[in-house]
Amino acid sequence: MQHAENEPRVYDYIIMGCGISALTAAKHLLAKNAILILESYGVPGGNHQSYVIDGMEFDIGAICFNTTDEQFKHFPELLDSCLPKAVDVRKICTNGSVGQYPFDWKTEASSLTLRERLSCLASLLACRFRKDRQDDARSYARSRIGDFLYQRVGLDLYIKRLFGVDAANIDYDFALKRMQWLSRETSLSFRIGRFVRRQMKKIPSWGETVVRPPGGFGRYYEKALFRLRDQGVEFVLDEKALKIETTAGITAVTTANRTYLAKKLISTIPLDEASGLCGLPETKLPTVTLLSLFVALRGSWLPGCSILYNFHKLGNWKRITVHSDFYPGPGSYDKHCTVEITVPPGMMAPAPADAFAEVEAHLRAMKIIEGEFVLIGSSVLRNAYPIPEKGFKARRDAAIARLAAKDVTCLGRQGKFEYIPHSNVAAKETITTLNKALEPAELPQQREPVVVELRTDLPQLTVPT
Repeated sequence: MQHAENEPRVYDYIIMGCGISALTAAKHLLAKNAILILESYGVPGGNHQSYVIDGMEFDIGAICFNTTDEQFKHFPELLDSCLPKAVDVRKICTNGSVGQYPFDWKTEASSLTLRERLSCLASLLACRFRKDRQDDARSYARSRIGDFLYQRVGLDLYIKRLFGVDAANIDYDFALKRMQWLSRETSLSFRIGRFVRRQMKKIPSWGETVVRPPGGFGRYYEKALFRLRDQGVEFVLDEKALKIETTAGITAVTTANRTYLAKKLISTIPLDEASGLCGLPETKLPTVTLLSLFVALRGSWLPGCSILYNFHKLGNWKRITVHSDFYPGPGSYDKHCTVEITVPPGMMAPAPADAFAEVEAHLRAMKIIEGEFVLIGSSVLRNAYPIPEKGFKARRDAAIARLAAKDVTCLGRQGKFEYIPHSNVAAKETITTLNKALEPAELPQQREPVVVELRTDLPQLTVPT
């Protein structure tokens, strides 16, 4: 876009945030627009953060992708850098045994007595044909597996660990949309189809599992940043917005250093944060605070899996990711892991040492670990992801509409206050939202692909330690 030498540049778009939603939006719009990405973190990736402690790598957020993910269609260089890995995912069942995630029918049903099996069948049939109104995640789950199994498999316990609130307080539409795996696993046609495929040794074309390369998420997402920068997108990192004002069709984003101007704004930052910057009322919608404990083990990790979920009746942690299975450390410890603990809305995160003591006691009681177990670091991430409580959509939609009136388009898990389980969905929903919200002239037209050689003379960004 042409502008006078002494006049501030007016971008077509300023995109706030630098996670996968923001990067995908920039890629989708860059053909016809001048774009600036403004990020408060010092590295790209949004809440996909990494830490290096004593040579050991730890992540916040899931590290696994699938080769068919949407993000790789827009940024093939990201896939090129990923490592193919077989990821063994398990859970602690309610009875304390370690089984397959999300369901282990053999482990969780084999010990049932005949009377319990009959109770399970009666419960399932009653819930499947019950005419009661289904208006929360608990009623949805019970309609699929019945009251008996719902309690036995610990699904209620896990939902509470995921969001910090009971499943009865979680929105039904969220459950219908985001718990499709429950419908799939309890579908007779799906299970018959899977059995037939196994007998025929037919492997579905669902892609392969890959993980980000060594060096952390910041270095991983740099590859997309460099590609976009070569194609004209500008980036300002480590600069937090203080105020957003819209006057005569121009939006001004003010930071401590300067003011940036744009015709339109795209926000992938938390919805209430964007509303506050625009001088709009906050929704007070609840979000999860995530306490991550970085731990190391000299001894044995008895489940042998890379990811372990907690469906047990005890223990306040929800997931353990064994990063040493993907990124071996210098050899000081046998294993190093991240333990995730959800902090309920309105509560303070516990002291890391206290939380670690509780985790260690539970893991030893469950015979999950043997040997020396130590805490070597921690992180508290606020606004980790939204809590889709019952009745939240009216407040969320009203807030998004108020921002739209100020030429602000909301995207992503944070920006739309939408629970998005992984980056594949985030990238897909970004494209869908942009195509609906923007005028046809602003969107890219079909054109021949352009091959751009990545530059190597750009400064390297530092991964936080």
